[in-house]
Amino acid sequence: MDTVLSTLHERLGKLFGNRPVVLAGGTRLSKRVAELHQLGARRSLVLTTDDHAPLHDSEVARWVPLGFTGGLTASEQRRLTRVLVDPDRRTRDLLDDFDPAGEALVISTPYVETPEFAGRPILNHRRPAWVALENKTTVDALWDDLSARRAPAVVAGVDEAELWRATEMLDRGAGVVWSGDGPSINGGANFVRRVRSREEADAAFAVLAPKCDFIRVMPFLEGIPVSVHGVVFPDGTAVLRPVEMVVPRRAGAARFLYAGCASYYDPPARIRDEMRNLARRVGEELRGSVGYRGVFTLDGIATEDGFLPTEINTRYGGAMVLFEDALPTLPISLVQAALVAGHDVGVSSLDFEALVLSASDEFRSTSVGANVRAVRQTETWERGVVFTEWSCRWAHPDEVAHGLLRLRPAPLGGRLELELDRTVVPPGRAVVPLTVSAFALADQDWGTGLGPLEPAVPVAEHTRSVDEVAVTA
Repeated sequence: MDTVLSTLHERLGKLFGNRPVVLAGGTRLSKRVAELHQLGARRSLVLTTDDHAPLHDSEVARWVPLGFTGGLTASEQRRLTRVLVDPDRRTRDLLDDFDPAGEALVISTPYVETPEFAGRPILNHRRPAWVALENKTTVDALWDDLSARRAPAVVAGVDEAELWRATEMLDRGAGVVWSGDGPSINGGANFVRRVRSREEADAAFAVLAPKCDFIRVMPFLEGIPVSVHGVVFPDGTAVLRPVEMVVPRRAGAARFLYAGCASYYDPPARIRDEMRNLARRVGEELRGSVGYRGVFTLDGIATEDGFLPTEINTRYGGAMVLFEDALPTLPISLVQAALVAGHDVGVSSLDFEALVLSASDEFRSTSVGANVRAVRQTETWERGVVFTEWSCRWAHPDEVAHGLLRLRPAPLGGRLELELDRTVVPPGRAVVPLTVSAFALADQDWGTGLGPLEPAVPVAEHTRSVDEVAVTA
């Protein structure tokens, strides 16, 4: 492990050492700055979409808010793209002052498709052929090419009568799921609706029709939404552990709530093997067909019938933060930028896989949260919580808490977050039932207004309570 880490640091040091680096948007920017400084970067310029700069060493980094914040990821990315493609005079002057020789390397968000920023290369920009693979209405062709098992599906144009016929044909008794092709950034279940009645079909059509050209209809699959990350190297594909996508259902409604991710859940061994085997085949297909490099995600559902894939995302997925936390000495996001740009990072895919897989199987964490609009939060509230049976309550002052529930200010009103204590909550079970009960407590006492939520049902564990799922004192 030490040899792999030292080799990665050495190669990344050659890429970033004594170079100015521009971080144009993104998350965990303080961590990125620290990693670049450790690798010997001359100085960093951070262009942030946040409205404030953290405390920092001005000799190490310069922080400049771009002047826009809030809204959905897609709208924020559109505004950032305009800055990258056609920077105004203020931004150009800022770049020239920071990097007069024009030698800086640029790293932007995982969604960026722009190859350069004022003449400076954006290392992690995505090629059009890579972006096209994220389309939910065309990805079934990939599963068929790989002879992978999948749920039946129908892709239809924006024709409500045709969509309803497909719905009636594919409904197995629990409804169906409509997934629109949507814009280039289509995450967080924004263009996904569960349809169980003609009324829900009408409502889903009203949302999707103005924004989509095609819609995929698939039977609703009971089980835990899961994702497995692959990392495509020149010599092969490193495959990491499955992670749970924490997606409660809104009770009595067609929408889902995307609430982040967690690495506590261990799907049955046969499903873990299915996921990882398919991810390796997908990575090799991406490497051979479109010259892909770097991280991708393979998403699907862990069902009683095994793993059934639903989509891929050809980018550094949000759940990669779980692997960053498991191995904080490895600057994984910088490895990603180097791979995408075609640089040799000096280690094989199998060595990288062994390093990250063992660390993440050992260290479990969560990145669970949801934006709330019912409150206008001006300060951060944080309290310990305890899970009992199917409910969640506040921890007593002299009691060991199972986790923290936090409500902090955010551009849309507030951000509700659940953080579990890994020394108290053992790994193995799904986090979604804990999230549902904790968010219900926040609705009750903090007025967060998320409404009634329902958890997904784990494979072969239909009768387990929250108490059995996750809690030991």
